[in-house]
Amino acid sequence: MSLKGWSCWVVNIRMDDAEKLSLESIGRFVAASEEIRFEAEDRRQLYGWVERVLVGQQYALLGKTARGLMRRYIEKMTGLSRAQCTWLIARYTASGRVEVTVLTPQGMSIAGGRHGGH
Repeated sequence: MSLKGWSCWVVNIRMDDAEKLSLESIGRFVAASEEIRFEAEDRRQLYGWVERVLVGQQYALLGKTARGLMRRYIEKMTGLSRAQCTWLIARYTASGRVEVTVLTPQGMSIAGGRHGGH
């Protein structure tokens, strides 16, 4: 197989200010990008990024079209499925947080290091 005409490279971009992008910029990014993806070291970092984006974009105040755009942006950036993104957004709208939930051997949940709903 020949790789002539193909290029392969990795670019690391810090996504510290992703929550400050305008909806117009996010729309252009979603429409234009094919293979750009945010890679988190763990779920805590990934969920933290999702939460910062939702808070920064004031997700709760957005209209239906803008909320759909935000979900597609999160899908594209994280590589999560539509269902996974919808679940994380639902957690955010219910509690204002996107936290990692860990189940103990007894089936109790620990969300973000605190004991949660039993």
